[in-house]
Amino acid sequence: MLVRQRFGNEQNFLQKINPDTRNYFGAHTRTAVMGDYPTLNDIDNAYGKGFSVEWLIPLIDVLSLETTANNPKERQQLELARLIATEYRHFKITELLLFFYRFKTGRYGRFYGSVDPMVIACALRDFAAERADLINTYTQEERERQREADLTDCISREEWLKIKQQSV
Repeated sequence: MLVRQRFGNEQNFLQKINPDTRNYFGAHTRTAVMGDYPTLNDIDNAYGKGFSVEWLIPLIDVLSLETTANNPKERQQLELARLIATEYRHFKITELLLFFYRFKTGRYGRFYGSVDPMVIACALRDFAAERADLINTYTQEERERQREADLTDCISREEWLKIKQQSV
């Protein structure tokens, strides 16, 4: 995927793919998981090493602002963003938007007192397992659809024999 051609420069990317877009991908799980979107590694390659960290920090910040918990310090946010960018660099940006959406809805627990980066890291591990299940489910559904489509393109033995006789 050519990230720069699709999203433009860094500023355009940050405007198009921002924390507000997580609601869309929260409602469109298949698109988030199976859609043609870049990974964290792809955006680092397109916009420079560390760009994925820059993109993740607002997601972490908005999540902490939306809770009643105390916000993590900038250093904690930076370290968490670095951890995610390293451990989950193969995740699509849309999958991470889906994760942050699900986290916000309480799917992975809640914060007590302050936003704990370890809670987010553990929740990401749970999400990674969910993601793998979703990929398997959607891939299997696609195979089934393809198999059914292939079967509808087939002709019966009787039709084949009739065509064969006509060509002789």
